[in-house]
Amino acid sequence: MLTVREDILLENDVTTENQTIRKQTEAPLFPFWIEDRGLSFFLAFLVLVTVFVPMVTLSRYGRIGLGLIFALMLFSGAVATIRKRVLMYLIIALTVLEFTADLIVEFNPSFGHQGWDTALKISGLTILVVMTLRQTFRPGPVNVHRVMGGVAAYLLIGVTWAFAYKLLMEERPDAIHFQTFLGGLPTGEPSLLIYFSFSTLTTVGYGDAYPVHRVARSLATAEALIGQLYPAILIATLVGLSLQARFSGDTGG
Repeated sequence: MLTVREDILLENDVTTENQTIRKQTEAPLFPFWIEDRGLSFFLAFLVLVTVFVPMVTLSRYGRIGLGLIFALMLFSGAVATIRKRVLMYLIIALTVLEFTADLIVEFNPSFGHQGWDTALKISGLTILVVMTLRQTFRPGPVNVHRVMGGVAAYLLIGVTWAFAYKLLMEERPDAIHFQTFLGGLPTGEPSLLIYFSFSTLTTVGYGDAYPVHRVARSLATAEALIGQLYPAILIATLVGLSLQARFSGDTGG
């Protein structure tokens, strides 16, 4: 017969073995948000959106597809990274509502003048920025994928501000002055606002667009400040995490 001590040790061994098997068999539902390399893929997608997409005129289904990708990113990020169920369900509901609003405005543009679809888009992008930063700065060794995640968050900030300008111009079309463009694109065109947003974020002004309304000036000032402070904060935080991980490794060894 087994003694009490041997019985306890045997039970502990079985429990440990079951936990190991469970960890090996239970794969994450959305590994994109768990693995660091997902941040690099996300950056590549954002570069495509911010640099190459404005070069072409998207069709209706192209815009719907782009909105769907952002919705899936937000949905998968909420499921993979948020542990509080109430908050996760709220973000999922916001994602569904935001994509539904995009579809409604796409097939019935008259609803777009109310601005509620743009406001939902801003909320979703803001949450996506926070989730990207959380994954970038989570504990663990700092690698090139973490750096790419920081750059992805920077691009997301520029896109978020572009939609903030869009929301303002839906109420005040003259809030930002654009010089006459060949081709006659409307000033509310997202590609022009993305151009203006990143020109402001990087503090590169070409003089072909500038804020006129006081709210637009305040938004531009805030974005320019973020554009100056964010790289310094990002570098300092990543260096701190790298030193912390190295110090922990040396102590453990």
